[in-house]
Amino acid sequence: METTTSTQTQRRPRVLVGIAPYTGAFGTEELKHLLRRTLLGVSKADMDAFKAKPLESVVDALIKAPASEPAPPIKNYADKAISTGNPIISDGITAGNTWVWINPQSLGTNAPNYDGDRITSMRNWWMGQIINQERTIFEKMVIFWHNHFATESNDTNGVLFYFNLVLLRKYALGNLKSLARDITFDPNMLRYLNGYVNKKTAPDENYGRELMELFTLGKGPDSKYTEDDVKAAARLFTGWSYKNAVSPIDATKYEYTLKFTSGDHDATPKTFSSFFGGKTIAGGTTEVAAKKEVDDLLDMLFAQTETAKHICRKLYRYFVYYEIDATTESEVITPLADIYRQNNYDVKPVLKALLMSQHFFDIANKACYIKNPIEYVAGIAKEFKIDLPTATNYIEQYVGWRYFADGATLMGQNLSNPPNVAGWPAYYQEPVFHEYWINTDSFPRRVTFATRHLLGNGFNLGNSKTLIADMVKFTDQFGADAGDPNKLIAAALGLLYSVPVSAKFKAYLKNILLSGQATDYYWTEAWDAYKATPTAANLKIVNDRLKTFYQFILTQPEYHLI
Repeated sequence: METTTSTQTQRRPRVLVGIAPYTGAFGTEELKHLLRRTLLGVSKADMDAFKAKPLESVVDALIKAPASEPAPPIKNYADKAISTGNPIISDGITAGNTWVWINPQSLGTNAPNYDGDRITSMRNWWMGQIINQERTIFEKMVIFWHNHFATESNDTNGVLFYFNLVLLRKYALGNLKSLARDITFDPNMLRYLNGYVNKKTAPDENYGRELMELFTLGKGPDSKYTEDDVKAAARLFTGWSYKNAVSPIDATKYEYTLKFTSGDHDATPKTFSSFFGGKTIAGGTTEVAAKKEVDDLLDMLFAQTETAKHICRKLYRYFVYYEIDATTESEVITPLADIYRQNNYDVKPVLKALLMSQHFFDIANKACYIKNPIEYVAGIAKEFKIDLPTATNYIEQYVGWRYFADGATLMGQNLSNPPNVAGWPAYYQEPVFHEYWINTDSFPRRVTFATRHLLGNGFNLGNSKTLIADMVKFTDQFGADAGDPNKLIAAALGLLYSVPVSAKFKAYLKNILLSGQATDYYWTEAWDAYKATPTAANLKIVNDRLKTFYQFILTQPEYHLI
């Protein structure tokens, strides 16, 4: 999965440029490429906000973290009974308040299990942050690190996973080495990879193995750690677990905290292979000494060039292209890894160099990537400005977010539940990679998702709200171009597609707008009549044509490429 094959080495490179700064034109097409790869959906307002700005100014804006973090998820679920006929039992949380500081086991073993409700609440809340993203790469990086340090909420619990997500958000545009240390002691990770049962009498190799194989060194040809190195790391991580107790800061809150049991920790020295220079890490019996062991191990792992290369390969596959040939390895991955190490594993300089490089803007790297399901559903919400409820109606707000999260799940990407610790196969599984997202099951689901919003009755959120795209409002944003069928087609395709289409394709779209008539004024007159006199009848005429028009655009393969 990391290697450069002999076939790749022998054939002509895909691209011949590296990470030298891009000096070509930075117009509409280049801006669209940059935003489509860094945001989760691109609206006309996004394009307009960055229009005519220089590349570096745009990239600097994109790699900024939000000024503040959102309030945590809340109780949007109902109290319930143990079984039919039993009294309704509350979990002690008032509806509309957050559940993240509550002990998940506070009701006892015979009470209803609310954890599934909390996981759903957390997942829907997360989709809400994605849909309401600022104009930065931040939310896409949160998903990147979630895929990299993958855990499954269904295998931990809602509270544990939420605070794991808080951690990923803290470091989304920060320092990888600091993130790796905090992830090592994260209760959610300790639970997911069995760290909480790792004792000196029965060392568990799970976390030590994944730390090397997936989280730092990877499986590249120059990553030559040994099985004995994994066993030594397993011994080093013994004795750590977690507890749920009253917060020392606020006695009304419970929180998961780290727990060290000296008697369960292997305090003997751990010696590693020649790949690490035969390094020995001294053991200790105290919590401070055991934490120093972890720091020494991470220093050892991050001193290896392969760690920086492994992460840069993953960033490359996430933002640029899935295949890494010999030229890409030498001209892109290696210099990016050098930047990463020179900056002590701060990710911003790496992202800036990549996003401003000649390589990123090479024609071979444009419109060659299939949107993942989260990008697809969030993109529809953002591009078409789906009117979601606000926090004043949090019940319907969470139902709306759930519709998009469930949509992505049905298409193959369950937010907060990747298939396993390796993450989603689209980012590592040769030779399929991103084609994993499209198959005979998932593509029809994409089409259904789009057409339900645009042509059907939408999705009912409750008593007062239906999720549906306003095609007339969407079209109106193109101003004077909306009344000219040729200009409208160019504007709509320019925003929604990353690839050019044939004259035949455009002619078909024009035929929809003209209702089969021969001359352009049939659409112009219909649109102008609606704008001048927006009666129900005039609205229906333009709306019916626009629904069919955008349905065709969104159900074609071109819409799925970025």
